[in-house]
This record gives sequence, structure tokens and C-alpha cells, in this order.
Amino acid sequence: MVLVPSAPARSGARRQIVFWCLYDWANSAFAAVILSFVFAPYFLERVAANPVSGQANWGYAISASAALIALLSPILGAFADRSGRRRLWLGACSIVAIVATFAMWWVYPGPQSLMLALLLLLVANSAFELGYVFYNAMLGDVATPESMGRISGFGWGAGYFGSLASLGLVYALLFMPDPPLFGLDPAVAEPVRMAAPITAIWFLVFAIPLIVFGPRERGSAESARDIAAHGLNDLWQTLWSLPRMRSVAWFLLAHMFFIDGVNALFVFGPLVAKGAFGFTDGQMLLLGVTIYVVAGLGAITFGWVDDRIGSKRVVTLSIVALAAISVSITFIDTLTGFWIAAGCLAVFFGPIQASSRTLMSRLAPDELRNQLFGLYALAGRATGWLGPLIVGLVTKLTGSQKAGIAIIAAELLLGLALLLLVREPSANKGSSPLSQAEAPTR
Repeated sequence: MVLVPSAPARSGARRQIVFWCLYDWANSAFAAVILSFVFAPYFLERVAANPVSGQANWGYAISASAALIALLSPILGAFADRSGRRRLWLGACSIVAIVATFAMWWVYPGPQSLMLALLLLLVANSAFELGYVFYNAMLGDVATPESMGRISGFGWGAGYFGSLASLGLVYALLFMPDPPLFGLDPAVAEPVRMAAPITAIWFLVFAIPLIVFGPRERGSAESARDIAAHGLNDLWQTLWSLPRMRSVAWFLLAHMFFIDGVNALFVFGPLVAKGAFGFTDGQMLLLGVTIYVVAGLGAITFGWVDDRIGSKRVVTLSIVALAAISVSITFIDTLTGFWIAAGCLAVFFGPIQASSRTLMSRLAPDELRNQLFGLYALAGRATGWLGPLIVGLVTKLTGSQKAGIAIIAAELLLGLALLLLVREPSANKGSSPLSQAEAPTR
């Protein structure tokens, strides 16, 4: 069930808020089932020649996907702004991701399926991430400036709970029954392979409301060729004007660093739990469930706080808290202490992501929103190498996994220093960042 705040959307239709939140519920199944808990382990154990080469190949595919996303997101955002068709572009990206995910059913055990698996992963992940450019840009279509924080928070919360629900469905249908349902043959990994079509169907069913019945959009009379040509020119003009949109520019730069720190905590936190604190497999599963639940509740709760005190303050609070907790892990020696630290980290995972999206939406002029969210996606990928690099170097130099986690605080605080230069517009004014040069900072 997706809960929605009582504040009306700009169109006055609460159902648009529900449709928008449902999309996050829909696509979160891909991240949880394919990228994290089901298909990725299957690839390492049953498709790759060995886990080491499998992890390397998986990483190469994700890195190639990140490069493609960084290249295409600003361009597609510019095209969408020019054509006025966010839902069309969102639908196109979603369908590509859904089809590629469904096709993972044909990834059979054994190295003969290696290249197919990597190709499908590259296509599906790229389309999945590119869809966020248009989805995030729709926040301003379904929310008023006064309600953006809570609605963005509800969207992130729906995503976290959608991850749990889709994982629960997959496990209930495919892994708990003995013998497997539907005559699936474990000898050729049919139960785990069936997780891909189920994920694709989940994604499709819950994405349809927003794609088909989402906010009304203005069409363009231009030809596709003119849209492409003028869209690229618009993107160039936007890039050229970034120095005049100082708050937008500073925020994009800040986002590059602090979101990379958040991603590094997501990636390396479970490794610290396993390696430094000796978590069992059951405890690791419980840790994942705990993080999803707490992060979802945090996103929803802080969404209301966002509308009260401003997105910038919520992001600032989240960065300070995440930095302090990551450093504190260095001094924790007990399992109980780590559980408390992990729970506290999870509280701020949702708010920093939801309020960052809200702040970007408040800073972006309506006519440039897709382009700027394309640059926002680019900023989220540009430093994707930095967090893992510094964690790896510090871990190797100190011989301590916990020290590797602590150094992430430096990247978070660098992002905070840049964020302090951002001037957030008043929520009830919705002013353009072009007019923010002399606005008082929060």
C-alpha cells in the first residue's frame, strides 16, 4: 500500500501522487531482485567461471552502464524538455528495462550464457537509471512547491517498501515451496531464473498508471529531427549558462561528492558487517530488511520535515549524521553496537536521497527541468569511482575495514562544504535559480 500526504498536487488530483509513488514501488524490484539479492548472486555462482571473475565482469558491465548513463542522461533530458513529453520518454526507458529484464530468463547456468547476461545487464540497468531522469523531473508536475518534500519522501519510501515486497513475493513463490511451484526445474536454475520475468511483470504492472495516466503534457509540433537538433542546442545553452545559475551549479557539484559517499556506505557497509563483525548469512538478510524498513520510514518522516525547514537543511543534517556515524564505527567493537550504528545510518539514507531530489526540483526552472535532472543524473555518476577507491586505499594501508568506512566521512563533508554555497528558493515562491544570485542563504 502506498500512502500519500494530504497536501494536494498542483493539478489537485491526489491520484497523480499515487501514480508517481507507484512508479518507485515498481522499478525498485529491479534494484532489489536483479542487482542485489537474487540474480547477481546467481550470476556469480552459476553463470560465471568463478566468483572472482564473475564479480569483475559484473563490475565492468555496471561501469559501462554508468558511462552510458552519464553520456545520455543530459542529452535525453534536453530532448524531453524540447518535446514536452516526459511520460513518453519514461515509458520508452521503462519498456527497454522491462524487456531486457524479462529476457534474463534465458540466462542458463554456465559460462556459455556469460555474454548474454552481461549484455542484458548493461541494457536493463542503463534504461532503468535513465528513466529516473524523467521520473524525478515529474516531481514538479505532481507536487506544489509547498508539498514537494513530503511527496518526494513518500516516493522514496514507496521504493524501499516495494523492494521488500517484491523480494518477499519472489521468495514466497520461487524459493520457499518444496518442490518448486509451476514445475520449475532446480537442476537448470529455473526457480532463480523465473525471478527475472516476475520482476519484469511487477515493474510493468505498477509503472503503467504513471506512464499512461500521468500528468498532462504539452506536445510539440516540431519534427523529431528538429527536436533532436534544437534539444542539443538547448543543452549547450544550459551548460553555458550554469555559471549564472550559481546555486544549481554548486548543488550539482556538491551532489557529486556526498551522494558518492552515500553509495559507498551502501556498498561497503554490508562488507564490514560480514568481515569485521562476523555476521552470519541469516544476520545479513535481517540487516538488509532492517535497512530497507528504516530507510523507508526515514524518507517518509523527513519528507514532512523537509517542507517545514527546507530541503537544504535536511540534506545538511543527513550529511553530518552520516559522517559522524561512519567515523563512530571505527570505535565500535560489539555486534550490538554495529546494529545500532547501521540502524542510525539507515535513518538518513532515505532523507538525503529524497531531499536532494526535492532541492534539485526547487532549484530547476520548469522549462529546464529535464535537462537539469539529466545533469543531476550525470553528477550522481561522475565520481562513482572515488568512494570505492578511497575506501580500498585506506583499508589496504590500515589493514582495517572499519577505517575504510570512516574515511567516507571526508567525501561527505566535502559535499557539505559545497552545499553551503547553495541558496535555496523559498518553497512558496518557486523562484527560478536565475534569480537566486543575491537571495539569502538558509
